[in-house]
Amino acid sequence: MKEAFAPESSVIMNRPLTLYHCGYEQCKPSHYFGPAIRPHYLFHYILSGHGTYDADGITYHLKKGDGFLITPGVSTLYSADEMDPWEYCWIGFDGYDVTTILKHCSLSVTNLIFTDNSNGLLRNHLLTLIENFTEGLGNDFTYLGELYLCFSHMYQTVKKSEKHIYEALIRKALDYIHNNYTYDIKIADVAKFLSIDRTYLYKLFVAEQKVSPQQYLIRYRLNVSQKLLKESDLSVTEIAYSCGFRDAPSFNKHFKKQFFITPLQYRSSFL
Repeated sequence: MKEAFAPESSVIMNRPLTLYHCGYEQCKPSHYFGPAIRPHYLFHYILSGHGTYDADGITYHLKKGDGFLITPGVSTLYSADEMDPWEYCWIGFDGYDVTTILKHCSLSVTNLIFTDNSNGLLRNHLLTLIENFTEGLGNDFTYLGELYLCFSHMYQTVKKSEKHIYEALIRKALDYIHNNYTYDIKIADVAKFLSIDRTYLYKLFVAEQKVSPQQYLIRYRLNVSQKLLKESDLSVTEIAYSCGFRDAPSFNKHFKKQFFITPLQYRSSFL
């Protein structure tokens, strides 16, 4: 059995994701572990052979390419086949983002079995993670990055309704604008980020936000500028550039059109 544990200093409970330990084992015929409970999540990936996994009164018969999840505090038992014992690797992990991560992998306390469709990518990254972790070939960020890569190959694409697709696109568009408004972004940049046509983006905004994407971007920049005019000592020019306007005159023009007063008049109202 080959196994490695994370140093105590790296086990921090308030992280979104923490790798506790990982390992590999070629089991002997009928080798079993349990029944026992674990304090954190464990995911076993079957490299070859067969075996059974018992959890919550259900027995799962598993083979190469399958995986099974052990959840914290649940008594489980797993056994290698007598004739064709399994070889598997495993990762032990926890963190406050784990339930969300597992949901994206179609795993949960009620769905414990995973079938690999990554054409070997998940297997390879799991083995790379275990080798590097065991041999100390990296640091906490290295191992965490490799762990996220493993989950990326477990990611399950769920077919969504048309309404959910619209909502997801609008949410991503708004996030992009809210995080990049200070730069010289164009609506074409938003459409490119979403991998959709500008015309489609326009229709989405009009339907969901009742304004065009360009109008939304300008209004968002102006709303931020109001806050800066009220709460900061930055000059009008500094605020213009900070909010993504190309110059002070352009900022003044848009501000007056929206609020019917100039930026300086607006600031003066709070003095």
